[in-house]
Amino acid sequence: MTTRSHRTHPCTQCPWRTDADQSAFSDEDMAKLLHANGIAGVEAALGAPAMACHVDQPSTAHPMRLCAGWLAVVGPHHLGVRMDMISGRLPESAVVAGPTWPQLHRDFNDLMAARAKNSVRPECNPTNVQGRRHKP
Repeated sequence: MTTRSHRTHPCTQCPWRTDADQSAFSDEDMAKLLHANGIAGVEAALGAPAMACHVDQPSTAHPMRLCAGWLAVVGPHHLGVRMDMISGRLPESAVVAGPTWPQLHRDFNDLMAARAKNSVRPECNPTNVQGRRHKP
Protein backbone atom coordinates (compact mmCIF):
# COMPACT_ATOMS: atom_id res chain seq x y z
CA MET A 1 0.00 0.00 0.00
CA THR A 2 1.29 3.44 -0.91
CA THR A 3 1.23 6.04 1.84
CA ARG A 4 0.52 9.71 1.20
CA SER A 5 3.63 11.83 1.65
CA HIS A 6 2.96 14.71 4.02
CA ARG A 7 4.78 17.31 6.03
CA THR A 8 4.85 16.73 9.77
CA HIS A 9 5.21 20.43 10.68
CA PRO A 10 4.02 23.59 8.88
CA CYS A 11 6.72 25.28 6.83
CA THR A 12 7.84 28.76 7.91
CA GLN A 13 5.53 30.46 5.41
CA CYS A 14 2.51 28.17 5.57
CA PRO A 15 -0.64 30.22 4.86
CA TRP A 16 -2.43 28.43 7.70
CA ARG A 17 -0.01 29.89 10.25
CA THR A 18 -1.37 32.97 12.00
CA ASP A 19 2.10 34.55 11.77
CA ALA A 20 2.41 34.01 7.99
CA ASP A 21 2.79 36.93 5.63
CA GLN A 22 -0.47 36.58 3.71
CA SER A 23 0.69 39.09 1.09
CA ALA A 24 2.94 36.32 -0.24
CA PHE A 25 -0.15 34.48 -1.49
CA SER A 26 -2.26 35.49 -4.46
CA ASP A 27 -6.02 35.44 -4.86
CA GLU A 28 -5.43 32.38 -7.08
CA ASP A 29 -3.67 30.66 -4.18
CA MET A 30 -6.65 31.41 -1.97
CA ALA A 31 -9.03 30.05 -4.63
CA LYS A 32 -7.07 26.78 -4.58
CA LEU A 33 -7.46 26.59 -0.80
CA LEU A 34 -11.16 27.27 -1.19
CA HIS A 35 -11.58 24.37 -3.64
CA ALA A 36 -10.02 22.05 -1.05
CA ASN A 37 -11.89 23.53 1.92
CA GLY A 38 -14.16 21.69 4.28
CA ILE A 39 -15.69 22.55 7.63
CA ALA A 40 -17.66 20.59 10.18
CA GLY A 41 -21.01 19.72 8.64
CA VAL A 42 -19.92 20.83 5.15
CA GLU A 43 -17.09 18.42 4.40
CA ALA A 44 -15.00 18.64 1.27
CA ALA A 45 -16.24 16.01 -1.18
CA LEU A 46 -14.36 12.81 -1.84
CA GLY A 47 -13.07 14.20 -5.15
CA ALA A 48 -12.03 17.60 -3.73
CA PRO A 49 -8.37 18.44 -4.26
CA ALA A 50 -5.83 17.96 -1.52
CA MET A 51 -3.31 20.72 -0.82
CA ALA A 52 0.39 20.14 -1.20
CA CYS A 53 2.85 22.38 0.60
CA HIS A 54 3.53 25.43 -1.55
CA VAL A 55 7.25 24.95 -0.93
CA ASP A 56 7.16 21.40 -2.33
CA GLN A 57 6.91 21.86 -6.06
CA PRO A 58 7.54 19.24 -8.77
CA SER A 59 11.15 20.34 -9.30
CA THR A 60 12.11 20.26 -5.59
CA ALA A 61 13.63 17.50 -3.48
CA HIS A 62 10.25 16.68 -1.89
CA PRO A 63 7.60 17.11 -4.55
CA MET A 64 3.99 17.31 -3.51
CA ARG A 65 3.92 16.44 0.19
CA LEU A 66 0.55 17.31 1.70
CA CYS A 67 0.58 20.60 3.63
CA ALA A 68 0.77 20.04 7.41
CA GLY A 69 -1.20 23.21 8.20
CA TRP A 70 -3.95 22.32 5.72
CA LEU A 71 -4.14 18.77 7.07
CA ALA A 72 -4.51 19.98 10.67
CA VAL A 73 -7.15 22.62 9.87
CA VAL A 74 -9.11 21.12 6.97
CA GLY A 75 -8.08 17.46 6.95
CA PRO A 76 -10.67 16.27 9.49
CA HIS A 77 -13.38 17.83 7.28
CA HIS A 78 -12.10 16.46 3.95
CA LEU A 79 -13.57 13.12 2.91
CA GLY A 80 -10.53 12.21 0.80
CA VAL A 81 -8.21 12.73 3.77
CA ARG A 82 -10.50 10.71 6.01
CA MET A 83 -10.57 7.87 3.46
CA ASP A 84 -6.76 7.95 3.35
CA MET A 85 -6.70 7.56 7.13
CA ILE A 86 -9.23 4.71 7.08
CA SER A 87 -7.23 2.90 4.40
CA GLY A 88 -3.95 3.39 6.27
CA ARG A 89 -2.45 5.65 3.60
CA LEU A 90 -2.23 8.55 6.07
CA PRO A 91 -1.70 8.33 9.85
CA GLU A 92 -4.33 9.89 12.09
CA SER A 93 -1.58 12.05 13.60
CA ALA A 94 -1.37 13.91 10.26
CA VAL A 95 -4.58 15.83 11.05
CA VAL A 96 -3.53 16.92 14.54
CA ALA A 97 -1.37 19.98 15.23
CA GLY A 98 1.67 19.04 17.24
CA PRO A 99 2.45 20.56 20.65
CA THR A 100 5.37 22.61 19.27
CA TRP A 101 3.51 23.93 16.24
CA PRO A 102 2.83 27.61 15.66
CA GLN A 103 -0.74 28.84 16.06
CA LEU A 104 -2.90 28.05 13.04
CA HIS A 105 -6.01 29.76 11.71
CA ARG A 106 -9.23 28.08 12.90
CA ASP A 107 -10.58 27.66 9.38
CA PHE A 108 -10.53 29.15 5.89
CA ASN A 109 -12.76 32.08 6.87
CA ASP A 110 -10.39 32.98 9.72
CA LEU A 111 -7.45 32.85 7.30
CA MET A 112 -9.30 35.09 4.81
CA ALA A 113 -10.32 37.57 7.52
CA ALA A 114 -6.70 37.88 8.65
CA ARG A 115 -5.62 38.28 5.04
CA ALA A 116 -8.17 41.04 4.44
CA LYS A 117 -7.22 42.82 7.66
CA ASN A 118 -3.51 42.80 6.85
CA SER A 119 -3.73 43.24 3.09
CA VAL A 120 -2.04 46.17 1.46
CA ARG A 121 -2.73 44.78 -2.01
CA PRO A 122 -5.63 46.65 -3.59
CA GLU A 123 -6.39 43.72 -5.90
CA CYS A 124 -7.02 41.43 -2.94
CA ASN A 125 -10.68 40.53 -2.96
CA PRO A 126 -11.41 38.24 -0.03
CA THR A 127 -14.97 36.99 -0.02
CA ASN A 128 -16.94 35.57 2.85
CA VAL A 129 -17.14 31.95 1.80
CA GLN A 130 -18.39 30.39 5.01
CA GLY A 131 -19.65 26.93 4.20
CA ARG A 132 -19.20 27.39 0.45
CA ARG A 133 -16.68 25.96 -1.95
CA HIS A 134 -16.30 26.70 -5.62
CA LYS A 135 -17.09 23.75 -7.82
CA PRO A 136 -14.13 22.73 -10.00
